[in-house]
Amino acid sequence: MYEKIVSFIQDTFNTKNFIPLHEPRFCGNEKKYLSECIDSTFVSSVGAYVDRFEKEFASYVGSQYAIATVNGTAALHVSLVLMGVEKDDEVITQPLTFIATWSL
Repeated sequence: MYEKIVSFIQDTFNTKNFIPLHEPRFCGNEKKYLSECIDSTFVSSVGAYVDRFEKEFASYVGSQYAIATVNGTAALHVSLVLMGVEKDDEVITQPLTFIATWSL
């Protein structure tokens, strides 16, 4: 069932021994933009690139707003806060997941 997916990943990353978790790919202007970002000293949660990403992402998904977060755990935390979830509230999630999904 998954042979096509596994084959695609192995061909893409040129490996038959393992499926890599992550390999950075810079195939466009990523290096240029990253250098500009570092040179601007705005490399965390603010700056022109963050603002641009949020606006373009919101437009792409048809939303009025989008908020960039540092990682998935932070995104989950923000979503729970925005939903009004408080300490000792029950939140049901899927059983096969990363620990951050339920450890907040």
